Amino acid sequence: MQEIITAKQVDTLFLALAIAGPFLGAGIGWARSRRALTGLLWGLLLTANWILWRIYNAITDRLGLDTVRNLLVNLALFVVLGAFAGFLAALRAKRREVSYGAGAGGGQTPQH
Repeated sequence: MQEIITAKQVDTLFLALAIAGPFLGAGIGWARSRRALTGLLWGLLLTANWILWRIYNAITDRLGLDTVRNLLVNLALFVVLGAFAGFLAALRAKRREVSYGAGAGGGQTPQH
């Protein structure tokens, strides 16, 4: 039986997205709101995706695809990364809350 899509094809796609993503993100960010840096950072998520894909494959190649140890190591990796991302998002939300303050706007966020 032949695979519909191979790991090599996925790797090539993720690599292309990792290279193009930051440029596309910066361009879209600049075109939509003159915030190229914000768009660049969003585009870098595609680069992070490629890096995580490579890490996942390295772990799976080392420990074996169908092992409980592989599952637990990858689960731990992605739980830690998810917790870190959640921490950063909460920190950013807290900073936005403080910067808008309760003094001027009564604790309300600005309307867009």
